[in-house]
Amino acid sequence: MVSYDEALQAGTSIGRIVTNIWNSQKNPGKAYIFNRRVHHGEVGILLGLSNLFKKSRPDTAVALSGLGEALSQDDIADKEEWFKFKKKENVVDSEITTEQTRLNAEKESKINEEEN
Repeated sequence: MVSYDEALQAGTSIGRIVTNIWNSQKNPGKAYIFNRRVHHGEVGILLGLSNLFKKSRPDTAVALSGLGEALSQDDIADKEEWFKFKKKENVVDSEITTEQTRLNAEKESKINEEEN
């Protein structure tokens, strides 16, 4: 049986390792679900809720809670943005629109040339 402190430390250590790997990337990506920005602090808060299941699965609940704590601490600078779920700017749509506009202009140009 793993003690509460050991499980919490294991989860926190895993969280720190994950965030260190993520933050060491030259240009770390951003996570989106349904085109909405999700911060790892939000995920950390939700993982912290695993303590609600401490009676049935104490080791797992505490480890997940420790993981959540590490994720939240790492993302504390963005806490004002948590749970706002800002919509992702859809670069693909703007590129498609630009390309479609270009194709329409070419088509109109050809029609005008044929008419003249």
